[in-house]
Amino acid sequence: MAACTGEPISWPRLEAHALAPDAGVTAHVAECAACRACLDEIERDVVALPGLPAAPAPKKQKWWLLGLVPALAVVALILFVLRPRDDRNLLAVKGVGDVEIELVRERAGVITYDSRTFTPTDRWKVVVTCVASAHFGLTVDVRDGHTIDHPLPPAYVGCGNRVVVPGAFTLDGKDPNKVCVYVEDQSACVTVRPE
Repeated sequence: MAACTGEPISWPRLEAHALAPDAGVTAHVAECAACRACLDEIERDVVALPGLPAAPAPKKQKWWLLGLVPALAVVALILFVLRPRDDRNLLAVKGVGDVEIELVRERAGVITYDSRTFTPTDRWKVVVTCVASAHFGLTVDVRDGHTIDHPLPPAYVGCGNRVVVPGAFTLDGKDPNKVCVYVEDQSACVTVRPE
């Protein structure tokens, strides 16, 4: 390759000339075989990559969404706390104190506390929690909206944490069942719905 006849023109300047002709570069390459050879190579280049598309504009943050999510969480919490409850699983029994009633479900060997849904194959037990020094009698009945059943015989239990009332029962039907525990003149009921 021949040497440049004057001051060599840089490769980037030759590339710029190929895109937008420059009079100074045109005059130089007309006299200089070395720079003309470089310009010819640039013009023959078929490997050139296409230009990149314009970058998309950044999305604007919706400022009102920042406050909406926490506000919806607060509303959901308020609705949960204030939801109407037809069940009351806590009794205040004279001479005994507070008695909490809980249902325990056994399904295929898996025990679930405070469950509120049933299938016909589930087994149920009633447990009570109260002050450890008290004893009292209780009865259990199940109401399905049409009939009242007494699946467990009346029992006399001593208090403690999750004391199991003797016996077990099953629930069936297509309607919700209300399981009620009676202590003296008070009752506590829990509604269990079919799955």
